[in-house]
Amino acid sequence: MYKIENEAFACPMEVTLHILNDKWKMFIVYALLDGPRRFKDICEKFPKITQKTISQKLKELEAAHMINRVVYPQVPPKVEYSLSETGKRIEPMVKAMFDFGVFYAETYGCAK
Repeated sequence: MYKIENEAFACPMEVTLHILNDKWKMFIVYALLDGPRRFKDICEKFPKITQKTISQKLKELEAAHMINRVVYPQVPPKVEYSLSETGKRIEPMVKAMFDFGVFYAETYGCAK
């Protein structure tokens, strides 16, 4: 049994799924693999996601210690998001999911 912030999980896989429980979080993590990005850059990379959703998911990922948020003291304000050390640990999993998507699309669908 694993317990995190008063919530119990039966196995480590359940913990992972709890943190990354929707597709938009995975898109954001994928966007941050190449390094820090500003909010606008994330929005432009995935135009199907609303700004409200991106903002909400960034907050959830930050609360889960998956990303860092850095606010620079300047005018206009500048905020950057990056993967935390914890977030960087899922890079192999995200890349494997990307590779599987390429394989699947090429095998069963229309490749790019």
